[in-house]
Amino acid sequence: MLRHRLAALFEPRSLLVLSSRELPVVQAPPGMLRGRIADVRVDAAGQWQLPDRLDFLQAGQRLDMALLCLDPARLPAALGALRAHHPRSLVLLPHETPSANPVETQTYCQAWGRMNDCLVLGPGALGIQRPHLGLNLGLDPRGAPVGRVALVAQSRMVAAAVLDWAGDIQLGFSAVVSTGDASGVTTAEVLEYLSMDSRSDSIVLYLEEADSSRRFTSALMAAASVKPVIVLKAGRQGPGHDPAADAVFDALVRRTGAVRIRFFVQLFSALKVLVHAKRQRGRRIALFANGHGAAHLALDAIGPGGAVARAELGVQTRRDLAALLEPGATVDNPVVSHAPLDSNHVRQVLSLLASDGNVDGVLVLIAPDVLSDMDAAAETLAQFSEAAAKPIISCFLGDASMRLQRHRLDSVGLPAFRTPESAANAFGILASYHYNQTLAQQALPPEMLNRAPRLDEARTLLNDAIMSGRTELDRASCRWLLDCFHVPIRVDDHPAPEPARRNVPMAIQVRQDAHFGPYLQFGPGGRPARLASPHREIELPPLNNYLARQLIQRGKFWSRVLEKDLSPAVFEQLRESLERISEIVSALPGVRSLRIDPLWWDDTSLFAEDIQIGLDPAYDGERPENQAYRHMAIHPYPRRMVRPMVMKDGQEWLLRPIRPEDATLLQEFVRDLSDESRYMRFVSMLRELTPRMLARYTRIDYDREVALVATVQVPNPENRGLLRERIVGFAHYLRNADGQGAEYALVIADDWQRRGLGGELMRSLFQVARRQNLRYIEGLVLATNRAMIGLMTSLGLQNDPDAEDPGMRRVWMNLDSK
Repeated sequence: MLRHRLAALFEPRSLLVLSSRELPVVQAPPGMLRGRIADVRVDAAGQWQLPDRLDFLQAGQRLDMALLCLDPARLPAALGALRAHHPRSLVLLPHETPSANPVETQTYCQAWGRMNDCLVLGPGALGIQRPHLGLNLGLDPRGAPVGRVALVAQSRMVAAAVLDWAGDIQLGFSAVVSTGDASGVTTAEVLEYLSMDSRSDSIVLYLEEADSSRRFTSALMAAASVKPVIVLKAGRQGPGHDPAADAVFDALVRRTGAVRIRFFVQLFSALKVLVHAKRQRGRRIALFANGHGAAHLALDAIGPGGAVARAELGVQTRRDLAALLEPGATVDNPVVSHAPLDSNHVRQVLSLLASDGNVDGVLVLIAPDVLSDMDAAAETLAQFSEAAAKPIISCFLGDASMRLQRHRLDSVGLPAFRTPESAANAFGILASYHYNQTLAQQALPPEMLNRAPRLDEARTLLNDAIMSGRTELDRASCRWLLDCFHVPIRVDDHPAPEPARRNVPMAIQVRQDAHFGPYLQFGPGGRPARLASPHREIELPPLNNYLARQLIQRGKFWSRVLEKDLSPAVFEQLRESLERISEIVSALPGVRSLRIDPLWWDDTSLFAEDIQIGLDPAYDGERPENQAYRHMAIHPYPRRMVRPMVMKDGQEWLLRPIRPEDATLLQEFVRDLSDESRYMRFVSMLRELTPRMLARYTRIDYDREVALVATVQVPNPENRGLLRERIVGFAHYLRNADGQGAEYALVIADDWQRRGLGGELMRSLFQVARRQNLRYIEGLVLATNRAMIGLMTSLGLQNDPDAEDPGMRRVWMNLDSK
């Protein structure tokens, strides 16, 4: 595999330390760096002498990392001396002497990094820790314990606090990185690296400011598609706080499949449940407690309209509970028993609750009781949770006498909390994770709506208005634009009918966020609603059917008004209107804003009383697909790549980008490969893709990578022989860290080889790569895979030995020259 650019930071093979104090990595150099560290100490007068050459580097070989901790005033001289060793990465630790001009110091260090092709972490960074490698590239001699959680923080103080707190609950880490005051290494780059890091099962991200929208969104989506990502972002209150911008960031996190938490105290609750707990498939929970107080506190924490809700137990479940528990016990959720806890009864209650079809998870709340055997209760819970199909979360209230029980449950993967509120909140995090993952798996959208928009006409309308110096469309032009996209909203010159005006009006708006581009708002309309609810439900384009429905149904306006009064026919018109307005935003970057408010409705139709569409005077008319939809945070599904194809023998097949719903088809494709084909593609004998690999190859961000499949229609014996789709070829490329090139992969079903599929897929990859302005494409192929090497050579790729593995060949093409 090609070495990732950030490997010089996370897995350095050579290190030069320049410091005025002894650092932990020098005190106990790890095995991978033993004999490959140069330790240069700054003396009391602030002087040092760097060696002219490093014995552990071959001639012309670059140093992987320089680790500096010295007076900021001496940084220019140190960086000048470092230039001779051409380091790949530079970590600037905080020094007791503050910089006289922090901004100037930051600017200088970042400029030096750009000029010398060097990653720069800092100034003022906490450093890097990789506990499983023994790497502690920071100031604190207490290294983080080994674990599976990666911590990324823009604040070194927050990172230090998390590490200190984690030690108390025995939480280990796979990586710890803090960027300090400023960094040439962006959060997006770190997320991209950690998304592929096999040592990290989950990621905790503390943000104060997000990176540029597309790169950050892409990286967050890539990471959250394969492992839980928890985001804690500051700035909800205080000077400069923008509630709308915060709501947009919430919407972004939802769409990537990550989970945002509000408070620092929620961090470890999130880690406990997302790393260890089974994932529930819904939001209905049952509560079992040995007292009413804890149950009521948990219900208060859930609250109305929360991420989870109290489950309505089935009639038979309530009957069975009444027969099992003592007289006077409550069996109507929460289930409350005041009798001393009995292991057999606890097991039976949990079994009844977990098997109820109305229950998605069980919350067990136990307070200290001198009449009960708490050790036995904890052991019963541990045994039951290991075999349960649904998540079980527990709360053992108290501290001194209950701490051992919580540790016992945590050790077997059953999250145990000390307060009812934190336990209930943990279920909310699980529910939010499931919901957000569902949003992230939506194709965006894979197919056109039933009537394609008249795009050329709409673009002409928009371009003419901008060229004439207008910043808004007049009412007639607004009506014309909506008609071009077949938006099912009537825009008449006369008022809406009286029956419609008796209903509560709605409002649809498109606005722009400084970081993440256009977003859609939906909610109640009219002047009173605008004053009372300035931040309605928000979603980022593009939308499909499911996402448009969620935008309508997620808010209180739906549950309090529309759910009862809106007819099914008008609901479908409203959903389609949101989809089509999303398409306007995606296809026409020149549309800066759109407002339909009030939007009236009756039993059959939608009526726009006031409509305004604002224009971007700087829009140059370039089509968004030619610029990778840069005006949006999320790249739409590339429908233009879908092409019906015909082989020389007349066999029809379809070339298209892969979609999240193709996971089952892709798994079948891999299972049907011969052992030889599997080994040639994956350099292993794996029989099928892991869930993480499936997500990785089907949830594609088409801005940073492309995955194409060749599909044919085959009879389905499980459905009366009706035709179904089968994947017979797969081609993929992922951008390299340098942003200039990409690494490709190709595999064809054994019974479809030598029929031209591979060549067509690769030519399509080349075409897309050039359109995305990539300069080269490359891949590693087994030297024994003569058929693949022959195909690539016939397509014009060059074939070179791999410098690090004689059994591999680097097969590559300069895209600029073709």
